[in-house]
Parts: sequence; C-alpha cells; structure tokens
Amino acid sequence: MSNEREVAPVILFTYNRPDHTKRTIEALAANELAEETELYIFSDAAKKETDAEKVQKIRDYANAVTGFKKVHLTARTENCGLAKNVIEGVTEIVNRYGKVIVMEDDLVTNRYFLRFMNDGLERYEKEKKVTGVTGYSFLDDSTDYEKESYLCGLTGTSWSWATWADRWSSFDKDARGWERLKEDAAYRKRFNYDNTYNFYQILKMQQQDAKTNSWAIRWYYTTFLQEGLILAPTRSLVGNDGWDGSGVHCGGEAPTAVHALKTERAITEFPEEIIELPEIRKRLKKELKKISEPSKLKWIYHRVFRRNYVGQA
Repeated sequence: MSNEREVAPVILFTYNRPDHTKRTIEALAANELAEETELYIFSDAAKKETDAEKVQKIRDYANAVTGFKKVHLTARTENCGLAKNVIEGVTEIVNRYGKVIVMEDDLVTNRYFLRFMNDGLERYEKEKKVTGVTGYSFLDDSTDYEKESYLCGLTGTSWSWATWADRWSSFDKDARGWERLKEDAAYRKRFNYDNTYNFYQILKMQQQDAKTNSWAIRWYYTTFLQEGLILAPTRSLVGNDGWDGSGVHCGGEAPTAVHALKTERAITEFPEEIIELPEIRKRLKKELKKISEPSKLKWIYHRVFRRNYVGQA
C-alpha cells in the first residue's frame, strides 16, 4: 500500500476505567502508523458520583497523551451511555473524514493493527458489499487456515472495527422491519448464522427491553439487510483486556482466543473474491456453536452485542 494514503482517524470511547484506557492507548501508540494517526477520545460523563473521579482521571491522562499526529478529547457534560456515545461519535467523525477506526477502552492491539485496518479500508473502499474491517478474528487462534485474512458475514463486532461514511449512512438505529424475523423462520435462521447463534434474541431484547442498549446488534442487522461482509485477520490483531471483573459479563480468566495476539508480521494477503468462502462459514459456525454452549464462553458474544458501561443502562 502507498505511503501517500490518508490514514484513518481512530475513535476511542471511554468511561470509568483509567487503567484499561491507558493500556489501550499505549498499545495504539506503539503501532507503526500511530504518528500519522489522529486520535479522537470520547469520554462519557459519570452517571454515578462514585465514577466521577475515574472519569476525570481518564480526561487528565488524555490531555497528556503523545505519540499520535494529534489527540482530540471530547468530554461529555452529560452521561450518554455507550450506544448513544458510539452512534453520535462515529457519525460526527466518519462524516468529517469519510472513514474511521473505532475502539473501546479495554482493547489491546499489536503493532500491525493500524496498518491492517488502513490497508483494508483502502483496498475495499469501492467494494460496497464490504461494510467494514475488524482486527479481531472470529477463528480460534489455533486455526490452521492458510490465508492471512478472510471475509465473513459476522459484521457487528465491537472488538475493533472500521467503516466508511457511505456504509455508516445506512445505519438504522430503529432497526425498522425487524419484526419479519419473528414470522419468517428461514429469514431468522439466516440472521442467526444458520441457527448457530441467537442474534435474533439479542435484537429482540434491544427492541423490547430497556435494559439492552446495543449499537452493535443494530449495526449487524443493518449490514445483514445488505448481505454485507467484514474483513478480518485469520489471527487476532486485538485482544480484550476487560475480563478482570471491570466489564459487563466479563470476570475471571479470559478465554485464550480473547487475548492472544500471535500475528508477528504485517498482513499483506487479502481476499480477491468478495464472498464468504464456504470453508470460512463452516469454521465460523463451528466457533459459534462452541460459544452457544452453557459455559463462560457464551458471554463473549453477549458482551460484544449487549455491552454497556459498568453501571449504565
């Protein structure tokens, strides 16, 4: 890829975890393209008085961050909650730059993350069927898949993602027409990735249960309607650091696939065909079946699609 390209800005959404935020930013700053990258930090306001000190600590740290082309801090004066903060923040920045990379405050990247995300954004900019890029692999890190990256239909991950303004313009926060999933079993099966995971139940909760407030399941629904695909690395370039009890549904020892960062060189191989290969779909269905079993692994996707800030509705 040309060094003359315009590097995408990174948005980081934070709330009340200063230590996690610091690790996330330090890892990003160690990336190859960090000095060419503008970092936008959206700090939500405290919902509870007990969180105010932690929120301020994050803001003080953010004001001193170096290692990037420029750092911008948006300090919310009222508590938004994660979904509103993400939707409004992404809309603002992606419309300004035409593309954006999005992070949350418990993600730790390796040094090739920003290169992969930018290469993917550049390579598939005109391929409208590709709705985004992620640095997270849905495949187990022990996979023997010979390719360095793949395209798949699991488009709603919040464990790092990137998209373009024209794709994001289709985002429907109201998930209009979702009721068809209730009535059409074949349609619902396809939405549930051949019934290997109950995404429909999460969307139903989003629409009917005030306690569920997920931008990610609504983005998944939006891209599902477009039969969209997301570019992902075979081995994760991002790990999740929130399995220490500080995040919703995340406590105890992390599953190995969550924190392993085994890619030791930049990814240079990308899919030529804009399709989800049958082999990839088969492998991903196997992974989804694993996390649908009654064990702590099932919380991975509940966290990805239902996650709110600790203590927030």
